[in-house]
Amino acid sequence: MQKKIIALAIAGLASTAAFAQSNVTIYGRMDLGAAYRTGDSGGVANTEGKYEIASGIGSGSRIGFKGVEDLGNGLKAFFQSEFGIGLDQTSGSSSATWTNRNSYVGLYGGFGTVEAGRMDDVRYGIFNTYDPFAGGTIGNFTQMTLQTDRVDNSIAYISPNFNGFGLVLSYSSGTAGAEPAANNYVWGVSSTSYTIMGAYDNGPLSARLDYEEVVYPGSGGSKTWIATAAGSYDFGAVKISALIDQIKNKDAWLKQQAWMIGAKAPIGKFTVKANIGGVKNKIFDDADSLKWALGVDYALSKRTYVYANYGQIKNDDGAARTITWAANSGALYGSAGYGTVGVDFGIAHTF
Repeated sequence: MQKKIIALAIAGLASTAAFAQSNVTIYGRMDLGAAYRTGDSGGVANTEGKYEIASGIGSGSRIGFKGVEDLGNGLKAFFQSEFGIGLDQTSGSSSATWTNRNSYVGLYGGFGTVEAGRMDDVRYGIFNTYDPFAGGTIGNFTQMTLQTDRVDNSIAYISPNFNGFGLVLSYSSGTAGAEPAANNYVWGVSSTSYTIMGAYDNGPLSARLDYEEVVYPGSGGSKTWIATAAGSYDFGAVKISALIDQIKNKDAWLKQQAWMIGAKAPIGKFTVKANIGGVKNKIFDDADSLKWALGVDYALSKRTYVYANYGQIKNDDGAARTITWAANSGALYGSAGYGTVGVDFGIAHTF
C-alpha cells in the first residue's frame, strides 16, 4: 500500500507553508528469487549448472519518493527519485548499495508534460511494455537485444492524449554519465540521443512506433539508427503482443533485426505468460539466435505474488547469447548471462 506522508517526515528542507500543500509518496518493490541456469548452444560452450539466490529476478528491487504540487490554473509540478536496492547481499557488494534509477522533475498541464533528469529510455520502455515478461525473469526477451535502460542528462516532452493518439519527444546530451568527449562506438558509452515516438491507446488496442538516433561526438558523427514498432490487443481471455526492431551502425559493423510475439492470459489468481522471439544478424552469417519462454504468476494479494519461469535460447554456431533475467544486458554478439537454459521462482511485494 502506498503511504503518503508530509515532506517533514523525510526531509527538513521545505518551509512550513509548503507542508500544507505538498505530499510525498513513498513506494517500492521487494523482489527476491532463486534461479538455476545451465546449457550450451552455438558459441556458448558447455556450462556447469549455476544456482543463485538473487534480488530483483522478477523486476529490480527499489524504493522511491515522488510528489506533486498544484501550482494553480491547471499547472502542476512533480518529481520522482528512485533507487535500486539489493536484498540478497551485504553492504560490501555494489549490487546491495543504493543506485540511482529514475530521478527527474517536471511540469504538466493542458500543454502536456515536460520533464528532465535521468529517465527510462523510450525504446527500452516499449520492449518491456509489450514483452509479457515485462523485462524481468528468465523469460524476458528484452535481454536478447541492445538496450540502454536509462538515459542521463535527458529532457522529454509528452503530449496530451488526442483521441487515443500521443507523441513523445526526447533528447539527451549524455546518455551514460558526463557528456561525451571521447571517440568510440561502444554501445552504452555516453553519447547524445534523439527520440520521437508515436503512441496509440484506445480500449483493447495499443501501439507504438519509435525512431531513435544515437550520435557519438568526436567520432566523425558516427550514428546508430534504431526503429521499433510494437502493438498489442487485449481479447479479455488473452492479450496478444508483437514487436519488431531494427538497429544499424555501419561504423560499428552493426545491423541486426529483432522480433517477438507474446501472449498473456489471466486465469483466476494465475497469470500465464509466453513469448518467442529472435535476433537476426544481417552482417555476419550464422550469428542468429532464438529464445522462447513460459511463465506463471500467482497473486497472493493485490500487492504480493509468487512467480516461476522457464526460458531457453538456441544459438547459431556464430552466436553466443546467454540467458539472464536482466533486461539491459544485451551485447553485440552475446549477453552478460550464463548458459542457455534457465528456470527461476520467487516472490515480489509492492508498496
